[in-house]
Amino acid sequence: MVLAHFVPPGATIIAEQPEIHLHPRVQTELANLMVEVSRQRNVQFIVETHSEHLFRRMQFLVADRKISPVDCRMCFIGMRRRKARVQLLQMDDYGRISNWPKHFFGDAIGETERQMRRMIERLQQAEQSELRQDG
Repeated sequence: MVLAHFVPPGATIIAEQPEIHLHPRVQTELANLMVEVSRQRNVQFIVETHSEHLFRRMQFLVADRKISPVDCRMCFIGMRRRKARVQLLQMDDYGRISNWPKHFFGDAIGETERQMRRMIERLQQAEQSELRQDG
């Protein structure tokens, strides 16, 4: 993204998966860089990404009032009847998306919830086993 500092003010940069080969923490910093450059140099970014980290950071920046939902338009491109379909994601002032496409980023929250449930079950079983052995 060095290019962002050298294009003329008001330019548009189109980037395909700029997160490739970047550590997740650096992917979030990439979002910060794009917002900063956009503000300072009036540069517009059109980014195609698969990065949940980049996407989530943009949501956070909206929630943190660093940018508005209008400053950060996000779209989902999916297939319908063998044709590409672009869907503008509706983001509110808190960074929440009201029209998430099904399985957009998998089920990270569900996976975390299932892992926690299983951990609690195993800890309870281990505690009961210890009580039986002591009793």
